[in-house]
Amino acid sequence: MILRKRAWDVMREDFETIRENATLGEVMNKMRERLREQPEAHLMVVVTELGKLAGVVTAWDVLRAAEDCVLKEDVSNVDEADWDAAFGRACMLCCGTEVRKIMHRDTPMVKPGDPLLLVLNALIESKRSWVVVEEGGRAIGVILIGDLFREITHEMVKVL
Repeated sequence: MILRKRAWDVMREDFETIRENATLGEVMNKMRERLREQPEAHLMVVVTELGKLAGVVTAWDVLRAAEDCVLKEDVSNVDEADWDAAFGRACMLCCGTEVRKIMHRDTPMVKPGDPLLLVLNALIESKRSWVVVEEGGRAIGVILIGDLFREITHEMVKVL
């Protein structure tokens, strides 16, 4: 029954982490690899050097940062002969940006023993498609909206 289910029942324990001082280039490479295996896993948990939860970076964050770096006015206003060189310089600068500059620090979090209705509330309140399961300042799991959707709707249609 849905009221008995807890965050630990649906959380993913196999989530990607990255250090907050990692570069955007490292995030891009690691996230691209992860998306090949799990197309819905579009986020990475950002941790401090001590392994504590610092935030989350998503594919949207990476794309927004890329747009800011690569599609800046100074890149788009060069003549065609210089465009490749300007684009290359912008890409290098962008890929060197530290993830801490673009990550979400206001991460929606739940505890492993929280009921699924609290998980749903955290998703709705944060207007995000993910929530981090946290214990003792460390991320121990991630719940994506698809995971919660499958669990809740599975229980609901059983009633029909």
